[in-house]
Amino acid sequence: MADMVSALTGIGGALLGTAVGAFVTHFMQRRNTSLARLHEERLSAYVAFAEAVMEFRRELMDRWFVERGGAVHDSTSVYSARSTMWTAYYRVVLLAGDEDIRQSAATARETVSSIKEAESLDTMKERSDLTREEVRRFVDRARTEVSR
Repeated sequence: MADMVSALTGIGGALLGTAVGAFVTHFMQRRNTSLARLHEERLSAYVAFAEAVMEFRRELMDRWFVERGGAVHDSTSVYSARSTMWTAYYRVVLLAGDEDIRQSAATARETVSSIKEAESLDTMKERSDLTREEVRRFVDRARTEVSR
């Protein structure tokens, strides 16, 4: 009888161990899948934001030169680029795990928007260069997060 109880206890323990092991494995796989998906989403969002800021920068610079030349600029492309940038910015805000990344994105967004208010060519070029620098800073911070 004692042998039977011992055998049943061993079988029960083995079954319980197997069930717990399967649960932990399943949980860890789901967690790793979620983390991998978040990593890919962050990477995609960060790339899209950097691209959108640089495209908005180009559109603002084009508009600046056209307007200073006395021509009328079709603002549709500027508004489209601005909308794309804002959409990409919100993705960064939602997905970034680091406050420095969110702040860096906000700084790049604000800096690029200042191009339209430049009164001189030198100021416009300065703000354009500063925008590129802010995007570089954003990318450096984002790269740190996605390389972990």
